[in-house]
Amino acid sequence: MKNLEKNYQSIIIGIVSVIVSLVVLFFLSNLFFNKAEEKTDEMTLSEIQKQYDKIHQDLFKVQGEFNCLPLKDENKPHNDLCVYGIENEDGNYYRLQLLNDFEGNVLGQIKNGQRVEISGDLINEESDTYLTLGTINVVGVKFLETPEENLESFLPDSFKASYISFHNYSQKEVPSSSYPRLESWVENGEIECEESPAESSSSFRVNKKEINGQKYCIAAYTENNLEPAQTQYAYTTVILDKVHIVTFIARYQDCNNYEGEERNACVVEREKFNLDNLVDSEVR
Repeated sequence: MKNLEKNYQSIIIGIVSVIVSLVVLFFLSNLFFNKAEEKTDEMTLSEIQKQYDKIHQDLFKVQGEFNCLPLKDENKPHNDLCVYGIENEDGNYYRLQLLNDFEGNVLGQIKNGQRVEISGDLINEESDTYLTLGTINVVGVKFLETPEENLESFLPDSFKASYISFHNYSQKEVPSSSYPRLESWVENGEIECEESPAESSSSFRVNKKEINGQKYCIAAYTENNLEPAQTQYAYTTVILDKVHIVTFIARYQDCNNYEGEERNACVVEREKFNLDNLVDSEVR
């Protein structure tokens, strides 16, 4: 009987030893593979960086301050929407535009005044409207160190949303008497503009709209080919012999990218969000 008990004890001890050995082996295996994965990831990132540098080494590069392009003549026809540009250290400007296959809506995320390095293909062309030495088809953007006080951030507290972000907000006033006749103009103390045809499929549209009893001309340029989609807005109105111009960029998250309650929250916010009222409240 004692021999039988000893045999049982030996079997139990053997089983426990095997289990402990398997647990230790499992732990060591995971540790080994995790280290291997980390090493692989590091190598992959290193390779990506090398490929990035190789692709960008032959492109045109310019460092400077991101801003809207200045006009050659403010009295010539133009709209108040921002045309993306960069001013280099010599005070020269280049227009910036994104290719359709550029991943991400990077230009819409850069604040005015941010120092950046732009790389891309340079097209030597002049503009009749804007000060520029040429146009860069942007391939890469590197953010450079910029003092916080140089970054323009005039976004009102009321411009807040969970699924819409706003950038490069600007508000200015111009005496009605000196406001040139552009795509919008002052007539009988009110703003006037030529509206885009209803059947137009253009990305750039101009509409007249009455907001809380105040007449506005609203110019909007939408870029749907980027993710998320963004729209540049320019709201113009006349109050007490002054032309008020509010410009900004709005970036709209696609609610279909969310699931369940978060998707519903996005849809509800989009339906209830009243951009016109926000602008009107800031103007007044």
